[in-house]
Amino acid sequence: MADYHSPTIVRPDIPRAAMTLLEHRLLIGMFSHEGGEDEVYFFAEDYVNDLLHLDLAEVHQLLEVDPFPDSYAVTAIRDHLRKLDPAEGELALDMSVIGYEGIFQDIIKRCDALDDVEVVAAWTCTKMRPDGFGGMATLITADAIKTMSTASFLDEVRNRLRPEELANA
Repeated sequence: MADYHSPTIVRPDIPRAAMTLLEHRLLIGMFSHEGGEDEVYFFAEDYVNDLLHLDLAEVHQLLEVDPFPDSYAVTAIRDHLRKLDPAEGELALDMSVIGYEGIFQDIIKRCDALDDVEVVAAWTCTKMRPDGFGGMATLITADAIKTMSTASFLDEVRNRLRPEELANA
Protein backbone atom coordinates (compact mmCIF):
# COMPACT_ATOMS: atom_id res chain seq x y z
CA MET A 1 0.00 0.00 0.00
CA ALA A 2 1.25 3.48 -0.82
CA ASP A 3 1.05 6.17 1.84
CA TYR A 4 0.79 9.75 0.61
CA HIS A 5 2.12 12.62 2.71
CA SER A 6 1.99 16.37 2.36
CA PRO A 7 4.32 18.06 4.84
CA THR A 8 3.49 21.76 4.88
CA ILE A 9 4.93 24.94 6.36
CA VAL A 10 3.49 28.41 6.81
CA ARG A 11 5.85 31.39 6.72
CA PRO A 12 6.27 33.74 8.50
CA ASP A 13 5.12 33.05 12.03
CA ILE A 14 1.71 34.63 12.62
CA PRO A 15 1.41 37.24 15.38
CA ARG A 16 -1.00 35.87 17.97
CA ALA A 17 -2.57 39.29 18.45
CA ALA A 18 -3.48 39.39 14.73
CA MET A 19 -5.73 36.32 14.99
CA THR A 20 -9.21 36.26 16.42
CA LEU A 21 -10.00 33.45 18.84
CA LEU A 22 -12.07 31.72 16.12
CA GLU A 23 -9.30 32.00 13.52
CA HIS A 24 -6.76 30.68 16.02
CA ARG A 25 -9.05 27.75 16.92
CA LEU A 26 -9.55 26.80 13.26
CA LEU A 27 -5.87 27.11 12.37
CA ILE A 28 -4.64 25.06 15.34
CA GLY A 29 -7.19 22.43 14.38
CA MET A 30 -5.79 22.20 10.87
CA PHE A 31 -2.08 22.65 11.54
CA SER A 32 0.42 21.57 14.12
CA HIS A 33 1.78 24.63 15.81
CA GLU A 34 4.60 25.95 17.96
CA GLY A 35 5.14 29.22 19.66
CA GLY A 36 3.89 31.18 22.55
CA GLU A 37 1.79 34.17 23.29
CA ASP A 38 3.52 36.41 20.72
CA GLU A 39 3.73 34.38 17.50
CA VAL A 40 2.62 31.01 16.18
CA TYR A 41 4.47 28.83 13.68
CA PHE A 42 2.02 26.66 11.73
CA PHE A 43 3.10 23.45 9.99
CA ALA A 44 1.97 19.92 9.17
CA GLU A 45 4.35 16.99 9.36
CA ASP A 46 2.16 14.58 7.37
CA TYR A 47 -0.81 16.59 6.05
CA VAL A 48 -3.05 19.52 6.88
CA ASN A 49 -6.07 18.25 8.82
CA ASP A 50 -9.10 18.97 6.68
CA LEU A 51 -11.84 17.63 8.95
CA LEU A 52 -12.53 19.52 12.17
CA HIS A 53 -15.05 18.56 14.83
CA LEU A 54 -15.90 21.51 17.06
CA ASP A 55 -18.13 21.54 20.12
CA LEU A 56 -21.20 23.67 19.39
CA ALA A 57 -21.03 25.50 22.70
CA GLU A 58 -17.41 26.46 21.96
CA VAL A 59 -18.35 27.59 18.44
CA HIS A 60 -21.16 29.82 19.72
CA GLN A 61 -18.88 31.30 22.38
CA LEU A 62 -16.19 32.06 19.78
CA LEU A 63 -18.75 33.70 17.49
CA GLU A 64 -20.08 35.87 20.35
CA VAL A 65 -16.66 37.37 21.08
CA ASP A 66 -15.45 37.67 17.47
CA PRO A 67 -14.74 41.35 16.71
CA PHE A 68 -15.10 40.83 12.93
CA PRO A 69 -18.61 39.53 12.23
CA ASP A 70 -18.08 39.63 8.44
CA SER A 71 -14.74 37.82 8.42
CA TYR A 72 -14.13 34.80 6.23
CA ALA A 73 -14.05 32.45 9.24
CA VAL A 74 -17.24 33.81 10.83
CA THR A 75 -19.11 33.71 7.52
CA ALA A 76 -18.03 30.12 6.84
CA ILE A 77 -19.00 28.96 10.34
CA ARG A 78 -22.39 30.72 10.25
CA ASP A 79 -23.14 29.15 6.84
CA HIS A 80 -22.44 25.69 8.27
CA LEU A 81 -24.46 26.38 11.42
CA ARG A 82 -27.53 27.30 9.33
CA LYS A 83 -27.41 23.82 7.73
CA LEU A 84 -26.83 21.96 10.98
CA ASP A 85 -29.48 19.87 12.72
CA PRO A 86 -30.19 21.64 16.04
CA ALA A 87 -29.91 18.31 17.87
CA GLU A 88 -26.25 17.96 16.89
CA GLY A 89 -23.70 18.52 19.64
CA GLU A 90 -20.81 19.27 17.36
CA LEU A 91 -20.03 21.01 14.12
CA ALA A 92 -18.09 18.99 11.53
CA LEU A 93 -16.21 21.22 9.11
CA ASP A 94 -14.68 20.07 5.84
CA MET A 95 -11.75 22.46 5.73
CA SER A 96 -10.70 21.15 2.31
CA VAL A 97 -13.75 23.04 1.03
CA ILE A 98 -13.59 26.02 3.39
CA GLY A 99 -9.81 26.39 3.18
CA TYR A 100 -7.30 28.24 5.28
CA GLU A 101 -6.37 30.80 2.61
CA GLY A 102 -9.24 33.18 3.40
CA ILE A 103 -8.45 33.00 7.10
CA PHE A 104 -4.82 33.97 6.51
CA GLN A 105 -5.93 36.70 4.09
CA ASP A 106 -8.13 38.32 6.76
CA ILE A 107 -5.24 38.18 9.22
CA ILE A 108 -2.93 39.90 6.71
CA LYS A 109 -5.52 42.63 6.06
CA ARG A 110 -5.58 43.47 9.78
CA CYS A 111 -1.90 43.05 10.58
CA ASP A 112 0.59 45.76 9.64
CA ALA A 113 3.46 43.37 10.41
CA LEU A 114 2.42 40.96 7.61
CA ASP A 115 2.70 41.73 3.90
CA ASP A 116 1.99 38.16 2.88
CA VAL A 117 1.88 34.56 4.03
CA GLU A 118 3.51 31.66 2.18
CA VAL A 119 2.20 28.12 2.41
CA VAL A 120 4.61 25.56 0.94
CA ALA A 121 3.81 21.85 0.72
CA ALA A 122 5.74 18.84 -0.50
CA TRP A 123 3.87 15.85 -1.91
CA THR A 124 5.56 12.54 -1.20
CA CYS A 125 4.68 8.88 -1.34
CA THR A 126 6.15 5.75 0.22
CA LYS A 127 6.18 4.09 -3.22
CA MET A 128 7.67 5.45 -6.40
CA ARG A 129 4.39 6.42 -8.03
CA PRO A 130 4.25 9.12 -10.70
CA ASP A 131 1.37 10.87 -8.94
CA GLY A 132 3.03 10.75 -5.52
CA PHE A 133 5.63 13.47 -5.82
CA GLY A 134 5.64 17.20 -6.31
CA GLY A 135 4.49 20.11 -4.30
CA MET A 136 2.81 23.46 -4.28
CA ALA A 137 3.27 26.97 -3.09
CA THR A 138 0.60 29.49 -2.20
CA LEU A 139 1.23 33.20 -1.74
CA ILE A 140 -1.48 35.01 0.17
CA THR A 141 -1.64 38.81 0.25
CA ALA A 142 -4.35 41.21 1.34
CA ASP A 143 -5.56 41.41 -2.26
CA ALA A 144 -4.81 38.03 -3.83
CA ILE A 145 -4.32 34.32 -3.30
CA LYS A 146 -2.10 32.63 -5.87
CA THR A 147 -1.25 28.93 -5.90
CA MET A 148 0.97 26.92 -8.21
CA SER A 149 1.77 23.24 -8.09
CA THR A 150 4.88 21.73 -9.58
CA ALA A 151 2.70 20.20 -12.32
CA SER A 152 1.24 23.65 -13.09
CA PHE A 153 4.73 25.12 -13.23
CA LEU A 154 5.87 22.46 -15.69
CA ASP A 155 2.76 22.96 -17.86
CA GLU A 156 3.25 26.72 -17.84
CA VAL A 157 6.90 26.44 -18.86
CA ARG A 158 6.05 23.94 -21.62
CA ASN A 159 3.41 26.32 -22.98
CA ARG A 160 5.84 29.25 -23.02
CA LEU A 161 8.68 27.44 -24.74
CA ARG A 162 8.77 27.07 -28.50
CA PRO A 163 9.07 23.44 -29.68
CA GLU A 164 12.75 23.81 -30.60
CA GLU A 165 13.56 25.29 -27.16
CA LEU A 166 11.75 22.41 -25.46
CA ALA A 167 13.75 19.87 -27.47
CA ASN A 168 17.00 21.53 -26.33
CA ALA A 169 15.94 22.00 -22.70
